[in-house]
Amino acid sequence: MKVGVLQDFLMPQASQQVMLDALRLAFDESYADGEIDRPVELVLRAVDGLPRGTSFDVLNAWKELEAEGVLVIFGPWASDNVLAIRNYVEDVGHIPTLSMSGTDRWYGEWCFCINNGSLPEEPYLLSNYLGVRGVESVAVVYDKCVPGEEYTRFFRDACAFDGVKIAIEEPINMLDTDLSPALARLQASGADAIAYLGWGLTATHLNTALDGTGWNPVKVMSSGFMAAPFLPGGLKSIAGWVGVDQYDEDNVVGQDFLDRFEARFGYRPANFFSVLCYDFGVVIARGLSKATPLSPDGVKEGLEKVKMVPAATGGPGGVFSFGPHARRAWLTPHFIVLREPDPAAEVADLTSGPGSVLRHRYTARSRSERLGIAAHPATEPTQRPSPPSDGAPPVTERLQ
Repeated sequence: MKVGVLQDFLMPQASQQVMLDALRLAFDESYADGEIDRPVELVLRAVDGLPRGTSFDVLNAWKELEAEGVLVIFGPWASDNVLAIRNYVEDVGHIPTLSMSGTDRWYGEWCFCINNGSLPEEPYLLSNYLGVRGVESVAVVYDKCVPGEEYTRFFRDACAFDGVKIAIEEPINMLDTDLSPALARLQASGADAIAYLGWGLTATHLNTALDGTGWNPVKVMSSGFMAAPFLPGGLKSIAGWVGVDQYDEDNVVGQDFLDRFEARFGYRPANFFSVLCYDFGVVIARGLSKATPLSPDGVKEGLEKVKMVPAATGGPGGVFSFGPHARRAWLTPHFIVLREPDPAAEVADLTSGPGSVLRHRYTARSRSERLGIAAHPATEPTQRPSPPSDGAPPVTERLQ
């Protein structure tokens, strides 16, 4: 059974090997357990898509996998790239394609997702953290691209929900390196915190601009945090930022996977990338096992029968389910958590890790907590008598 892998940004060979090893373990275990009745052959295409390359190359890579006769495709991953190929997949390609992108605009008949973060939902985790920390105002800096702009739309609503004032919004070109002028405007706003919403590279340049200013706001960022291991300076380049991640040491499914991974391959990639790639392999294998016939159409219907698969990614207790009209697999608020780089950790690449410490899981708060309203003693509910037409006792008596 051929499974396509469409990697839409170039990464170090060691990181690519983590992905391939995690997928291979998932498929080999499924075959050994008798879940699938034949081995899986991985067919890889790696191109440099947006933002550094082009969406044209991503679409061509998808078509090459189509020509190879794959049954299902894992990737592309970036929101800009999935939106660029979505119409082709839906209208022409008709091969089930699973992405880890964060945009809600990806989903369709053939377009499935296990989100590596979420453009609409990460903002609520960030504002939740700021609210719990008692932050009153935040300065927003965002990349001028699909992720940055979608993040920002939802972050406005999230901050209003959590009672955090947005002091300023600063759009930037994600390829800019000198952010001193932008930072000066952010600082002048008098905000208690900075929220960076985008791909990840900008946070490193903001750190450079912050040096020597004497300004030390609370710093939060989107799942661009998880791009740091792919940057030249690694996690150390975003020191001090609390960002969206998907690795949680308390997830026993993930730790059990890492034990088996280490026993087979001799290294332990304790980070979001390994557990997420493994989960994709598990879910795809489950879809293949339920495919009748063994064709792209059959695999699409097989994926719709995937239910309550325990997740190695994210916090404890997460599961995956798809359905005929459900293309987003996650069933848990803790599919994303907040972590901060550990200054003492030495992490060279994604073959080790995590290189960060857990800082926050989503914490449900009451309206009074969110809006800073003092709690009041419980009061008796207003009693409204029922109409005496049927001879039944009043509603209040029935409830008692």
